[in-house]
Amino acid sequence: MKTIKILFVLALVVLFFTTCKKEDNNDEETIQVFGSEFVPYVFPDNEKIVGIDADIAAEAMLKAGVDMEMSMADTWQEAYNAILSGPNKALLSTTYIPERTDLFKWAGPTSKGMYAIFENGESNFVFPLSIEECKELPSIAVVTDWWETTTLEDMGFTNLVYYETYSEALDAFMNSEIRFIASDFYHLVSALPSGYYLENVHVVTSYRTVYYYIAFSKDVSDAAVNSVQTEIESMIKNKNTVSIVRKYIPFMPENYISGTIQLYTENSPPTSFEYGHGTSAEVRGSSIDIVNEIMVRTGYVNSINLTLWNNAYAIVQYLPNSALFNTARTPERENMFQWVGPISSSRTYFYTLASSGLTIETLEQAKALESIATPNGWFTHDFLINNNFQNIVATSRTSMEAFDQLISGEVQALLMTDLDVKWLADISEVPLSNLTQHMEALNFKDYIAFSLSTPATTVLQWQDHLDAMKADGTFETIWNRWFEEVPMP
Repeated sequence: MKTIKILFVLALVVLFFTTCKKEDNNDEETIQVFGSEFVPYVFPDNEKIVGIDADIAAEAMLKAGVDMEMSMADTWQEAYNAILSGPNKALLSTTYIPERTDLFKWAGPTSKGMYAIFENGESNFVFPLSIEECKELPSIAVVTDWWETTTLEDMGFTNLVYYETYSEALDAFMNSEIRFIASDFYHLVSALPSGYYLENVHVVTSYRTVYYYIAFSKDVSDAAVNSVQTEIESMIKNKNTVSIVRKYIPFMPENYISGTIQLYTENSPPTSFEYGHGTSAEVRGSSIDIVNEIMVRTGYVNSINLTLWNNAYAIVQYLPNSALFNTARTPERENMFQWVGPISSSRTYFYTLASSGLTIETLEQAKALESIATPNGWFTHDFLINNNFQNIVATSRTSMEAFDQLISGEVQALLMTDLDVKWLADISEVPLSNLTQHMEALNFKDYIAFSLSTPATTVLQWQDHLDAMKADGTFETIWNRWFEEVPMP
């Protein structure tokens, strides 16, 4: 009898909490959730609406106790306008961008995409091309008003050919009416016939990583949106989102799938770099080890995205729950991010080939050189611009490319950190004696830079864990593994 009473009480407790969760949102009217055909994220299939974003949204809203009805809109603009006007509406696969932040309430990300320019047919190009080279390509097919398109417009592209729908642009691309197309990578692969992409299509260059969210009309309650957000994060942690994504894109590596925090770094050894190739590649480095240890202590380890600096730098200026490292904490950047660190140092010098016989003891001597290389968008690039250098060569996208510009004689000097130069010389088998280190130009500490829209509690938790690592010796162990006899930051 006592056992029966205990079981009865437990049943009442479970019923109470289950009912409470439903009743948290029971004043909400049914939310009309719209999708616009966007394979593999949202599309109709045998009178059902399916896809990565549709499936994740349906499961999250069901678990959150939010009543919803899903339907397809005839056009994206029609659905977008409906969400703007409300009431009780939501739109799937909405790209989170700064211009839209205050127009809706957001839950996600449900997925992420990669915007790129693609070529159909054989090519003599050496990929990837730079953005400036892409502006010189023959015409590029785009869809009017899509963010894939407006992003290129904002970057100064004038070689775009506009189509009203994606299917029209894709038909022109496949029929050789136009050789290049700008598209979300996964959308293009899913829309093409099986095997067509691998046999015929090449990536010219990627230009933006984007995140797709559920956009709710402003009248939907915070309680409902927050409940959906919580369920999406739970699905990410228990790998349900991985299962859903792979149902539509079987080959998708897990580290390409959205996390609870979107973490970015660039290929900049020894702090972060790619080891291996293809889907088996890993991201390694001193800062990778530090960030992973912090995440272990938070209780959940997100994947780290290796991408171009400018791409990540743009994302972390607006995307919630995102961070970029290593980021030099300069005065110009101080109010742009929330900071966790320091995790490294950026002692920065001018370098020349020893055989050149050049001397750089002042900034004026550096300005008098014919050319100085540094990676595009780095704090070193900002420094040269802010000090009115007229001899900047910032065409490289990575530290290795800039280093190679000096070694090949393409430029007279290089502005880079001592840690970067030492590592790049080692892996390139270039003796340090072949280089001359000149005056120190900058000396900053490197941090993990979180977006301003990331909750302050998250940032504080990361800083607390980093401080604990320094106190218990874990940080020193990691540092010495990579930088023996180099002072810690």
